[in-house]
Amino acid sequence: MPKSTRIINWRYRQAQKRKRSGTAVLKTLTILLFAFLFTGCLVMTMGGVGVTAVYAYFTQDLPDFTELEQLGQHETATFETTKIYAWGPESTSGNRDLVLIYEIIDPLGGDRQWLPYTQIPQHVVDATVAIEDRTFWTNRGFDLVGIGRAFNEYVIKGGDIQGGSSITQQVVKNNLIEPERRLVGEEVGFADYERKVQELLLAQRATTTYSKEQIMEWYLNTNFYGNLAYGIEAAARVYFNKTAAELTLAEAAMLAAIPQSPAINPINNPEAAKIRQELVLDAMAREGMITVETAVATKTIPVPVARGIEERFDIIAPHFALYVQQQLEQMFPPELILGGGLRVYTSLDLQMQRQAECVTRAQLTRLSGAVGPVLPLDELADCHALAHLPPQLAADQGKDFRVNNAAVVMLDPQTGEIKALVGSANYWDAGIDGSFNVAVDGRRQPGSAFKPFTYLTALAQGYNAATMVLDVETDFGAPYNGVPYVPQNYDRQFHGPMRLRQALANSYNVPAVQVLSWVGIPKVLRTAHSMGIDTLDAGHTAYGLSLTLGGGEVTLLDMVYAYAVMDNMGAMVGQPRPPERQRPGYRTLDPVAILRVEDRNGNVLYEYTQPQRREILPPQLAYLMNDILSDRSARCAAFGCPNVLELPGNRPAAAKTGTTNNYRDDWTIGYTPELVTGVWMGNSDNSPTNDLPSYKGAAPIWHALMSWALDGTAISVWPRPPGLIEMAVCNISGLLPTPYCPTVSELFMDGTQPTTFDTIYQEFAINRETGRLATISTPPELIERKVFRIYPAAAADWVRENEIEQPPTEYDTILAPTPNNEIGIVSLRPFAFIRDQVVITGTARSDDFAFYRLAYFQGLTPQNLQTLADNVTEPKENEPLAVWDVSALEGLYTLLLTVVRGDGSFAEFSVPVTIDNEPPQAAILFPLPNQQIFTDETWVLVQAQVTDNASIKQVEFFVDNAAVPYAISTVPPFTEKWTIPGPGCHSFKVVATDAAGNQTTSEPVSACLINRE
Repeated sequence: MPKSTRIINWRYRQAQKRKRSGTAVLKTLTILLFAFLFTGCLVMTMGGVGVTAVYAYFTQDLPDFTELEQLGQHETATFETTKIYAWGPESTSGNRDLVLIYEIIDPLGGDRQWLPYTQIPQHVVDATVAIEDRTFWTNRGFDLVGIGRAFNEYVIKGGDIQGGSSITQQVVKNNLIEPERRLVGEEVGFADYERKVQELLLAQRATTTYSKEQIMEWYLNTNFYGNLAYGIEAAARVYFNKTAAELTLAEAAMLAAIPQSPAINPINNPEAAKIRQELVLDAMAREGMITVETAVATKTIPVPVARGIEERFDIIAPHFALYVQQQLEQMFPPELILGGGLRVYTSLDLQMQRQAECVTRAQLTRLSGAVGPVLPLDELADCHALAHLPPQLAADQGKDFRVNNAAVVMLDPQTGEIKALVGSANYWDAGIDGSFNVAVDGRRQPGSAFKPFTYLTALAQGYNAATMVLDVETDFGAPYNGVPYVPQNYDRQFHGPMRLRQALANSYNVPAVQVLSWVGIPKVLRTAHSMGIDTLDAGHTAYGLSLTLGGGEVTLLDMVYAYAVMDNMGAMVGQPRPPERQRPGYRTLDPVAILRVEDRNGNVLYEYTQPQRREILPPQLAYLMNDILSDRSARCAAFGCPNVLELPGNRPAAAKTGTTNNYRDDWTIGYTPELVTGVWMGNSDNSPTNDLPSYKGAAPIWHALMSWALDGTAISVWPRPPGLIEMAVCNISGLLPTPYCPTVSELFMDGTQPTTFDTIYQEFAINRETGRLATISTPPELIERKVFRIYPAAAADWVRENEIEQPPTEYDTILAPTPNNEIGIVSLRPFAFIRDQVVITGTARSDDFAFYRLAYFQGLTPQNLQTLADNVTEPKENEPLAVWDVSALEGLYTLLLTVVRGDGSFAEFSVPVTIDNEPPQAAILFPLPNQQIFTDETWVLVQAQVTDNASIKQVEFFVDNAAVPYAISTVPPFTEKWTIPGPGCHSFKVVATDAAGNQTTSEPVSACLINRE
């Protein structure tokens, strides 16, 4: 029966079956089936009866496994090529024509040879078994360990059926299961579970009927190896231009790895294919098929690869066309693709595609320093987007930026459809490895284009767009090789404290690293994966804080698809991802390239009718990010205004650039509600460009394409969802306004708005003659009030380097007690540090004494007096006046003692004090925990980090829990040498005491000292 007919028949049977079936029932039945698979027999008990019912259920529509015997016997069907179409330009009548962009031609011209098992080299078989199914020769058609894992995941945890299929299962699935059943349909759960169970049953039957050699022969002759190579003989000829019998071990290992991921092959992705080949060789060595020495030697052998598809000038958008072909290869069997006459209708907009191609070539020509037309004359007339390409700066004209390649993706965020895809500057240019599809397969570092994932994570955790971050020189520690990580900005300058909105809009690096340190690498990776990034899968420990600056590799298509989630108000839209490609925590949808597939008779085999939708981000969070990335005024500081990220007509556009170290990669990704466009630019060999930043390289292409595509269309904006609050905050701290700070308007997700007042802008009373801080003794007529910006201590160097005026640190002279010693406080000296409870001792007496009053106020100028002792009629001389509980206070306060005489006259005495109830913070910076220190010195330098809100009195250094410190340090930096008694491991700690007597002991750090040989 022809495969296309089987597909249609299967559709009818499935529709009938769904009427009487359910996933919950299937799960119960599957529990019994797993029991049968593990026992291998039917037990005639109540459970046995249940298993029998399960067996009957799943075998009622089971394909005939003996059809495997027909493999290799070619059907004499009518041959007709598969044709792939895109949408042409709109006609005057408003209609759009379909344009043929590619016709799939059998690379072997229909000459397909079936290889008996005896003619297949042993190392081909061994490589296949090692990487695909190492228990193949002994299992019963399936891997019991994998079945157990699937049972646990599906039945116990309630997840999807998963686990790698055995070789026998793959033979069954690829040759007996209808192709459409391998697609994700409307009933994903039920159809997938049922198919998996039937695979197991068919695999078990095949194993009990046929020899392992026969199954291996079927597998190697029917498996898909990418590039339309079905079977090991076809793969050998396509990739190496030789027969399978001539394959070397190195070539066999490279081919064996392809079926698990056909896109990773030596033609389309040679670097990744080489990595996979080495994994196969390692697996063969582990299984004893080859020696370790042979594996190591084979890895060094060059493997020349044949040229890809021969140059055909009738192919349009070759990277996109071959991307569609790869998707077809996952959906349909080879005979349908190569000779079934399929008609494939894609999402590609040829007008967008042609503009993307020509603008990319024109920009690369400009950047080469060429003089004259940027395109051949016959292309200029049709390159309408070229008119929107921003002019170069005069200083850049004629300069060779040494860049040779670029890629573009344009996508409709509302449908997930790919409208244009440029995989390289020229598919046919071997000098730039042009056939490699950078847009889909190229893993490149995204630079600052990755920052939105970090900031989204922070905003989702309660930070807000006004949260203050510090763009100052910051040492984030030495996590790897002991070298401090001190990130720099693109302009090699620091810009001080600012709001999170400004930090992201201007793409400053230090704040991005600071935010990542707050939220953590694992959470940012989860955000990126859920939004569509399929790479960055080495585990969170493989990445450092540089991740937020693009310290990981991604693909352009993934990045554009992820940005589309923000553009689409938090929703991912696309086609369901096949279950075998789904991973926990990663996206479940894919961008759309194929809209409909018909067979030669017009029967619809696949159609993308209703986009699937997954809510990834809350709409409030997506809107807030869109608002930041489209904030023109916020990014003026770094990009200037106007700039290349702005679109004509004040059209709102969210955009982000990225430039990697040494200018190796340029990125610009941006969007409006109608369109997302991403551009990468760089060199194919990953060599540095000649100082080409993204705003000069990739961004002009983005600007030209977006401006052209949206020209003449109505301006649309993202709808503001409920749950957002707009309010005024202080311009630097982002906190509630005070009378002293300039304000800005900011958006907040409800619940994240600030609740405390600004502390940056502070008012001080100054003696205008002395320039010192006023005290109670300063004549009122000399006091003036002035506002200063008081930044966190971490910004002290930046404040000093930028000469930001700070308040004076010295106070006006405090007047001494009256000469007759009738009034005074003797227990406290001016600006003494105190804490907890303090007994105030002094003198309060005079002739005609009436009473005394003791009060305090914050700061140095009397206001809001709080009374400690009121109208005490008993005079005192060097006696306790009152007990002051300062445990709830912090900072500078003044005590004011007043003696009142019977005639109403009075005398006053004041003393300022510093209240400090907060203990210092202390930690050992060096040695690092569990560090091994190789040294030939007789001492080791122990470094402590100690901070306090007021003043440090001393830091005591201890080793190995000694009762007495080996050193005491009173001034920073707090470092002390310790004489090494000999090799060994030791524990270090410090005890820090502040001026008020508060004390903190650091966590001990153990380190081992080893003599350097």
